[in-house]
Amino acid sequence: MLTGGDKLRNAFESLARIVGTRYALYPADTGFEDYLRDETYLRGDASLVLAPATGDEVVAILAELRALRARHTNEQQHLTLTLRGGGSGLSGAAVPVSGIVLDTARMNRLLDVDEKNLIAKAECGIRVAEIQAALAGENFDYAVDPSSAALCTLGGSIATNAAGPSSLKYGTTRQNLAAVRFVTSGGELISAGALPAKTSMGFSLSDLLCGSEGRLGVILEADVRLLPRAEETALVVGSFGDESGAMDFVLQLRQSGLRPRCVEIVDGYSMRLADFSLAGEAMLMIELDGSAAQVAHDLEKLQALRPAIDWLLARGQSDRAGLWKKRKSITQELKKRFAFKLGEDIAVPLTALAHTAAFARTRAAERGVETAIWGHAGDGNLHVNYLLEKAADLPVLDILMKELAYEVTRVGGAISGEHGLGRLKKKFARAVLPAAYFNAQDRIKAAFDPDCMLNPALELPA
Repeated sequence: MLTGGDKLRNAFESLARIVGTRYALYPADTGFEDYLRDETYLRGDASLVLAPATGDEVVAILAELRALRARHTNEQQHLTLTLRGGGSGLSGAAVPVSGIVLDTARMNRLLDVDEKNLIAKAECGIRVAEIQAALAGENFDYAVDPSSAALCTLGGSIATNAAGPSSLKYGTTRQNLAAVRFVTSGGELISAGALPAKTSMGFSLSDLLCGSEGRLGVILEADVRLLPRAEETALVVGSFGDESGAMDFVLQLRQSGLRPRCVEIVDGYSMRLADFSLAGEAMLMIELDGSAAQVAHDLEKLQALRPAIDWLLARGQSDRAGLWKKRKSITQELKKRFAFKLGEDIAVPLTALAHTAAFARTRAAERGVETAIWGHAGDGNLHVNYLLEKAADLPVLDILMKELAYEVTRVGGAISGEHGLGRLKKKFARAVLPAAYFNAQDRIKAAFDPDCMLNPALELPA
């Protein structure tokens, strides 16, 4: 029986006709369960999945949904949309509690590449890796590089303000977003932003959509900024006797005047898991790019900062790709060993890196929970991974996440650097941040989506 009762069957079928029955899934259909989860341990519930192919179909779905809600006033919780991109999220923002999942993955065209203005225009469902692959033969690139690029859609990356290692030098999605076209729950099409990098036109609606986690509107298309491709890139890897020493070097590096593309930290446990064949209890992966002369200068300066470190240098594309492949394999290796893994996402001032990592490890160990820590240390973004072997232990995560949220906030950090709050962390955010902060956000939500049709799970009490 459908959630919401058989009386809604005709209502759902009227929505299904907009996309075609082939692109509408019901709970009994093969593959439906895949839309009830993301990359967290959360699982949801829904009555229907719709996969529109065009912005016009999205507008039609929203119009029909409003009409159905007016006729079925007692069933409005089942007549809502939870927006979904590639399902690679790590916050639960795309995990529905009821209603309809709007799968945007079919809207996946690269519409234009403006080489002179260095802008790419694409639909929301294109994968970030597909944009990068389309530019592979060009002398420019899209710099945003989330680890989930092969799955992560452009719309999803905007909705979460996704980032990755290169955000240290080139910024997050927000800094690389020129303009966005979206539709509100009321059916209003809005184009926000502009191609010039320098604008002053009142409230920045494109900035507001970036990081909104699908609460304000359905992103249809976006213009993203491209950068000239670096003449040369080099990756250096060095191991340290302990994690604190590696994090202290990150602070020294940032104060040196060098501008690395990225600075990654990987703890000893993860190093061994990924078979890096290095001694020590932590390692740094530091990537430099620019002209050949600049890279050579930066490599010399970097090694002079800590000459005792035996730096491993990879300048060729295949060598660098091999090291990054090892780095990105850590998550899958952990999943093979632990039934449940929560990848926490925090950002702290560089001066608090070592303290925060030690705090997270100590509190987890006190409760018998193993940890693995890595992340984009150059901009203070750490992923504290809590590792559990059975579902019965999951409640301890609420305790650990809350303790970490308070400590991160105390040292001047943020409880999410790039994953977003979603269902997983909203209650902790409301616990550690002032009520006025969320009162303002609630008023913004009401202005764009007064009937709470979009991603309602993010508005419900925790």
